[in-house]
Amino acid sequence: MENQHSQCFDLHSHSLASDGALSPADLVARAADYGVTTLALTDHDTLAGLPEAREAAAERGIELVNGIEFSVRHDNREFHILGLGLNIESAQLCERVENQQQARVKRAQEIGRRLDKAAGLANSYERTCELAGSPAPGRPWFARHLEQSGRVRNARHAFNRFLKQGQSAFVATPWCSMDEAISDIHAAGGQAVVAHPHGYGLTRKKLRQLLSAFKTFGGDGLEVAMPGLTRQQQELLNECWQHFDLKVSAGSDFHSPEQKWLALGRLPPLPTGSTPVWNSFNK
Repeated sequence: MENQHSQCFDLHSHSLASDGALSPADLVARAADYGVTTLALTDHDTLAGLPEAREAAAERGIELVNGIEFSVRHDNREFHILGLGLNIESAQLCERVENQQQARVKRAQEIGRRLDKAAGLANSYERTCELAGSPAPGRPWFARHLEQSGRVRNARHAFNRFLKQGQSAFVATPWCSMDEAISDIHAAGGQAVVAHPHGYGLTRKKLRQLLSAFKTFGGDGLEVAMPGLTRQQQELLNECWQHFDLKVSAGSDFHSPEQKWLALGRLPPLPTGSTPVWNSFNK
């Protein structure tokens, strides 16, 4: 475990409030056990888990950063923008979250309709909502429903057969634009950070185009310290934060204890000479 007296930041994690496996309180407890001293809960397009997480963080003596992971549409693709250090009472932020949740509900209803037809099931939306405990279940919950229904072997099979782009039950969602998300994050006093930039399958040129737009819209930071980066990926991200004068962030993108390679707080050090995004958080 980490030395409890040293600082250990993990600014990207998920709970049951979106698609994580642990309750917000259990997530915080696990982070504390792994030596994390500052944790951001960044559930997808929702702030619902933050009150429970804040209470648990106070009990465990770690700092909780109010966060969110916004899904955005840019250049006809989906990207994810983290909002960190947020005032969750911001009216502009709360309105955006409500709009994103409505988009998620509509997408989930359409995925359910398509699965009923493509997989020969009935009431897929309703059954998946029961599994997730939410009216806006994401694709991992539909994968679980397919697995329980005996239509697929596992989650990967579910995505490959039905749920990924190009398959019969894939549904594109009318997310907000990148500039809208950044504006809403800033209205709430937060920092806007590009999440897992290596995870979109972009060429160097395309990543630089994305970050150029992000910077033009007023974006603040780039996630650069994550588990499992290759040396080439790390070198590209180092080139990018320097070229676009971006702050840097560190996050595991933790979802479940079953993902052994994504342990909370087990992150490489930040690049020498970089400015951590947490230096700009509202305290």
